[in-house]
Amino acid sequence: MQLILFAILFVLLAIWLISFTFTFRSQIPSMTGMMSAMTLGMTVGLVLGSMIPLWLPGLFFQSTVVSMMIGGLAGVIIGWPISLMAVLDGLLSGMMGGMMGAMLMFMMPEAYISVTVKIISILCSGILYVLFIMLQAEVGTELLKQRSFLVARPAPMFFVILVLLVIGLQVPTDTRDARSPLANLTPDASNTKHHHGNSALPEQHYDNADQELRVTASEFTFVPNNIQVRANQPIRLTLHNSGQMEHDFEVVGTDIHIHAAAGKQISNIVQFTEPGTYEVICTLPGHQEPGMTATIQVDA
Repeated sequence: MQLILFAILFVLLAIWLISFTFTFRSQIPSMTGMMSAMTLGMTVGLVLGSMIPLWLPGLFFQSTVVSMMIGGLAGVIIGWPISLMAVLDGLLSGMMGGMMGAMLMFMMPEAYISVTVKIISILCSGILYVLFIMLQAEVGTELLKQRSFLVARPAPMFFVILVLLVIGLQVPTDTRDARSPLANLTPDASNTKHHHGNSALPEQHYDNADQELRVTASEFTFVPNNIQVRANQPIRLTLHNSGQMEHDFEVVGTDIHIHAAAGKQISNIVQFTEPGTYEVICTLPGHQEPGMTATIQVDA
């Protein structure tokens, strides 16, 4: 619900600024129009780019493309009444903002996703409000008085921003995929520790109460990469990063996502509730393509 409110807010702000630009396009200088297109495209792309990956978990390519298209479209539309240069600036800036937003969310540890979305939404709504004030200054007070209507006034925009942000900040951010087959995912902070150098992969062991699964990540493999676990039992899943780069371990279609910096190991307690075969990938850009993947077989 929070993401929907924030998305509605930025769609409204984009429509507001675009309407204002089309109405007073003859009074807006070309340079100002170019900067407006860049600002709106980048801002909308960044905000919605940070939300779309949460609606399309595990789909890095699709989320990035959609985010780039939305940001680029916003920049193109507001730049259209100004000049072709403004259109190009808005397109490129929007595509860049969408790509940055999507990449940020895919690299962000799950514990920080909620606060990151809130910070981005607050900052970017403020940026768009300042942009609106600057566009008003270019048009001039006299003309604004002559053609005064809702989208030409700063007070209604401020009220819309304030109301939607206040309501949205009261709603918790749900970063989980509703279709996830996991019953729970509980971070085990006590098992987060520094681990220097390479070490042998500890033997996996199982008992009636728990399963322990240790996976070593390096450039660019998971060991083991064919894993078998049992359904409906808690699993202590540990990602040991023995490489020189940061890596993560994401089970596609679920909310399992573990991120470990170089030389560290992170543990989470997870539980699969549905038998089946699950794909594992490292979601950091350029890591999956060389073969940083694995398969988990969940037996009944």
